[in-house]
Amino acid sequence: MTTSADDRKAALEVLRHAQFVFGLSRYPKKQVLGAPADVKALRERLEAMREAAHSLSPAQQQKLAPAWADLDAIESGTEAVWKAAKRATPKVIAELTPLVRDEPEAAFLITPVAKRRGKAASEAEVEASAVKTRPEPEEDVAKKVPAGLTGKELAGLQLAIQERATADEAYLAWLRGSESLPLAEWKKRRANSERARRAEERYIEKLFRSRSAGKPG
Repeated sequence: MTTSADDRKAALEVLRHAQFVFGLSRYPKKQVLGAPADVKALRERLEAMREAAHSLSPAQQQKLAPAWADLDAIESGTEAVWKAAKRATPKVIAELTPLVRDEPEAAFLITPVAKRRGKAASEAEVEASAVKTRPEPEEDVAKKVPAGLTGKELAGLQLAIQERATADEAYLAWLRGSESLPLAEWKKRRANSERARRAEERYIEKLFRSRSAGKPG
């Protein structure tokens, strides 16, 4: 069945927040829950995921039924926030990623991979790996950043890359679809694309500097 444009748009918004949640949830539980700022960031992103998911069609929302209970419980405390990050987020990513495989942003999405023992897969065995669903439009980002990124570094990098890709695609889509191409609008959209690109480059430079100094970014 063909996915509607509205569902693709909503799915990308959900996944944009899910990338951050997943990256931060790769940190040790004790470390994350012991930092109020990290708990606040997780809760805010989970709330944003939940809000964006309400823009999906009823049929697509139904596919997320296993995750709704965890997402609806995040106000009950830090344990619920962690549970939603670790258990609900991979389910959301797994369900929504196929809807946006043909979108440029899909090149930067993480995809849950279930390791199976026999015929059954344990929920505790669900992992996620950075699998690219499309070739990256530019040179391999992995060559530009240091290996062994922490959860926070990975989340920040994924967000910077995705925002740059989104800005680039919005700019190119406008060029393809506009008939008049007014100069003022071109300058505005080009500036947005350039800002996102510079933000990505600054983040990567920050990672290099922090690693050179011997500490995480």
